[in-house]
Amino acid sequence: MDHNQDKIALRGRIVGMREAGHSTAEVCRELGVSHTTVDKWWRRWRAEGDLRDRPRSGAPRRTTPVEDNEIVEEASIHPITNAMAIRDNLQLQVSSDTVRRRLRERGLLHRIQQKKRS
Repeated sequence: MDHNQDKIALRGRIVGMREAGHSTAEVCRELGVSHTTVDKWWRRWRAEGDLRDRPRSGAPRRTTPVEDNEIVEEASIHPITNAMAIRDNLQLQVSSDTVRRRLRERGLLHRIQQKKRS
């Protein structure tokens, strides 16, 4: 079971215990969670009927679609290069991690050729 499924299962147990008539304090003790957590998920369940996390905005994207295409083109022209070199060649004002993420989004991984063993 992954982390999200674990979180939702715990929230389900909180709601189930509250629906069964257990007090907030009893749920806290039994499940080892805070009063705030029990109240939050009980209120949200009653208001929305949902135990999933709400969508989050995340950070704004730092590159444009044109820059994304330029990154991929640069990687195609110079297949034995790294994210820092691509960033510097294109004079992008982003981190090399951002360049790596853009390459990964397009399925381009492991940009540096491995050294041959002698």
